[in-house]
Amino acid sequence: MLAIGAPTLLAQNGTLTGRVTDARSGAPITTAQITISGTSLGAVVDADGRFRILNVPPGSHEVRARTIGYQPAAATFSVAADGTANVNLSLNESATALNAVVVTGTAGDTRRRAIGNAVSTVSVSDVVGKSNVSNVTEVLQSKVPGLTLMPGSGEAGTSTNYRLRGAGSLYAGNNPTIYVDGVRVNSRGQGNYTVFGQNTSSLDAINPNDIESIEVIKGPAAATLYGAEAAAGVIQIITKKGQPGRIRWDARWEAGHSWWPESMRPINFAVATAARIADPVNYPGFVGKQVGDIVSHRVMTESDALRNGGIMRSSLSASGGGDRYSFFVSGARDNEEGVNLNNYSRLGSLRGNFSFTPSTKLSFNTNLTYAQNHVRLPLNDNIAFGLIISSYLAIPGRQYPYPAGLNYFTIIPAVANTYDNQTRSDRFIVGTSAEYKPISWFSNRFRVGLDMNIGRAELYFPPQPSGLDPFSARASFDLVNTKGFIAQGRPLNQDFTINYDGTVTRELTSSLVSNSSFGVQFLSNAYHRTDAYGQDLGSLGIRSVSAAAVTTGGEQDTTQKSIGFYVQQQAAWRDRLFLTGAVRVDNNSAFGSKLNRVFYPKASLSWVISEEPFFHLPAVDQLRLRAAWGQAGNSPGPFDAIRSYTTSVVTGATSTSSALRYASVGNPDLRPERGSEVELGFESALVGGRLGLEATYYNKKTRDALLQVAVPPSTGFAGTQLQNLGTIANSGVEMVLSATPMRRTPLTIESMFTLSTNHNKLVSFGVARAPIIFGDYAPVQRYQEGFPLAAYWAQRVQYDANGNVVKNAAGQPILDPTSVYMGPSVPTKEMSFSNDFIIFEKLRLHSLFNYQGGHYMFNVKDWRRDRAGLSWATVNPQANPDEVLARQFAAENFFDVQKADFLKLRDLSLSYDLPVAFVGRFADHATLMLAGHNLRIWTKYGGADPELNFNGGSSTFNRNDSWTVPNPRRYTFSVQAGF
Repeated sequence: MLAIGAPTLLAQNGTLTGRVTDARSGAPITTAQITISGTSLGAVVDADGRFRILNVPPGSHEVRARTIGYQPAAATFSVAADGTANVNLSLNESATALNAVVVTGTAGDTRRRAIGNAVSTVSVSDVVGKSNVSNVTEVLQSKVPGLTLMPGSGEAGTSTNYRLRGAGSLYAGNNPTIYVDGVRVNSRGQGNYTVFGQNTSSLDAINPNDIESIEVIKGPAAATLYGAEAAAGVIQIITKKGQPGRIRWDARWEAGHSWWPESMRPINFAVATAARIADPVNYPGFVGKQVGDIVSHRVMTESDALRNGGIMRSSLSASGGGDRYSFFVSGARDNEEGVNLNNYSRLGSLRGNFSFTPSTKLSFNTNLTYAQNHVRLPLNDNIAFGLIISSYLAIPGRQYPYPAGLNYFTIIPAVANTYDNQTRSDRFIVGTSAEYKPISWFSNRFRVGLDMNIGRAELYFPPQPSGLDPFSARASFDLVNTKGFIAQGRPLNQDFTINYDGTVTRELTSSLVSNSSFGVQFLSNAYHRTDAYGQDLGSLGIRSVSAAAVTTGGEQDTTQKSIGFYVQQQAAWRDRLFLTGAVRVDNNSAFGSKLNRVFYPKASLSWVISEEPFFHLPAVDQLRLRAAWGQAGNSPGPFDAIRSYTTSVVTGATSTSSALRYASVGNPDLRPERGSEVELGFESALVGGRLGLEATYYNKKTRDALLQVAVPPSTGFAGTQLQNLGTIANSGVEMVLSATPMRRTPLTIESMFTLSTNHNKLVSFGVARAPIIFGDYAPVQRYQEGFPLAAYWAQRVQYDANGNVVKNAAGQPILDPTSVYMGPSVPTKEMSFSNDFIIFEKLRLHSLFNYQGGHYMFNVKDWRRDRAGLSWATVNPQANPDEVLARQFAAENFFDVQKADFLKLRDLSLSYDLPVAFVGRFADHATLMLAGHNLRIWTKYGGADPELNFNGGSSTFNRNDSWTVPNPRRYTFSVQAGF
């Protein structure tokens, strides 16, 4: 009877159908989520905004529709047994989305109105619809207040350093934790043989066209539930899901090119002397000149030095589903040439997202990603045989001996282009989750995931026919007079994630709802790398380590594991006042042996005051007040706490052998850095949803900051030890203002303005010590109490009362022993402003401007060119001789630590939605777009691009504008169509 009765009861349920549209235009909304209140039933709409929900119990119900950017809508309906009800819902645009679902930093899916901290959500489909973006970094660029992006190079395939709300650590890293669909992913480089800032990015494995949204939480107040890995913030990438209904195809094709404009490259100058004029072999550019004439040359204008890099991108996706399943599958190919002839990035990716709902109580989701990346990088940055330094420091008109040449003092393009540094990787990101709701008030979610990156790095430069070895100065391999070199590396990185979350929801009274959550998270990271090196290859055709005359190798293994538990309690009063408290306890293999666990508490308040009966403010549609306090950690490295050993070769009287010696002293008391943060803010919708204003104040303090402390000689050890001593402070404000100043036929104007500030300070070392002074080229940066981390300090020569340079007996300038504080090395304020002009709902003109300021940059290029006497400031006949002397003095750096404020036109695009009457025979819709990126920069900075940092590919504080390609200009044309 039971086996027969169950299908009978199921058949007595009804069906709900309907459609969701934009209240203003009537166009279908394709991203809406549909739920039936009081049940676990729901659906997402198809490409026409339609939905269908089966197994609805007979009776009256409330159906709700919500999506990002719109006010939610609800309607009541009744359905009979075996009957069908139809409900159509119209959504109004909203400047705030209090009922949008947030998944990052919360115990399960939570509506924004219930969260006491700020969460920035980027709708990626909106970004992609306005401009041609190439990667995740460009999606986030200038969209999230408080997020600073520091690119390390303008080369194709290189990475960017992310920093949220300033730096909170000296040695434990400041990069946020990255998740993709709930799976922790590793954001370290691909494992190439890095050339300083030219590291490669593992985030390129995620195709922007596959992403639905990106959520960003910025500090400990929001990241408590992520424990000892999240003090620097969390970024969650949420990929697209399938939709019930017919299969929908989306295709995108893009082509264009990028280049380094000549106007962004300096001109070198030299004075014609009698000796140079009389030596036409070595100075052919001075032939016919008179003594005192100025010879000039704009660097890297030769035809084989740079190129216009071609760009070709294409992607295809399909999505659809039925009543109990859905899917999204995609494939993409991305080929991009850099401006250097030996630079390119080739990326291919496949994705499959699958959902299965066997019953109203149980659902499964599986996300699969495979990406194959191939990057080739040139030799640049702080390398004597890099092409940029060779041209920037060459006397114009001089013929240097091979492998250098005319206007290249160490290497000519033809030889530099033979340098071959390639990285290949196969990236797999796999995640699966099960959600089970056995009863209406108890939900469970279990997720397991793996991020595996299998790399292959190869560095090769051939022997030169003349026997010269221009690349032998690549000191990191200890090469001297080699005849060609090859290095091969096999990096393997694996991140494993297991999560369980449970939530009990009980209606205590008609006005008070309790949400009790608990969970556990296990994380494991394993990194293995094997390297082999070969030198003296003997022939241009040999690219094998085993065939080299001299071979060496190395191996590296690291493993780090952590486990954390949390409990959270939330009380909701009339769905408008929310009080939340939580605590997480963590243990990590990187902690010292004397530390078993750490606790991270959290508390927050959210109040939608505009829904209170007493609230009546003209033109204020919605107003939410929020406050949050929380703590999170920043773990030390895998081997920082333990005493480690290595071996050395010991030579005796008659033999050699290996001997054990210590590598690091370790620290059994080592614990994670602890970040504490207070956050206050509000969100509002004004003037009928035409204006939205969000503001946040944060105050973040890091205690137990890791510092290197000298080991007392009495211990029997030498070197330094990491200890938890320091205190670092960050504070600032963030603001987002969105507006629709005009919405009428034929013109709609949409605008957005963002502002963020950050004031960073090293409060205390925790121990009496002198400032830590450092710098890649000159000692211009410091960690000093009372000042920003890694701030710039400069030295200048001494001047007398008349403003003349003070000189010694040899006529050389005397350096002032006191360094002058210049300012922070990272921006203290950022602003962005975007405008969209939409004509007849078809033609869109989009622009995005970005300002960064309040900081300084060490302009190494001009510093070196001044010392070499190649800049106009040093050869100008009208220049002050004392200033010329000061600029050419090696220890003088005051002139070249420069204010780095800039305003940049990030994006400018024009797109057109083709009329349905034109495309209807072969597509549902189609859009043409012409877009430009990095089109113009306004700055008083002396270099080409103050945004660039040649160490930006890592978390280091060393910031220099060195011998690196700036961010190139880019023009692309794209076609996007849906079928």
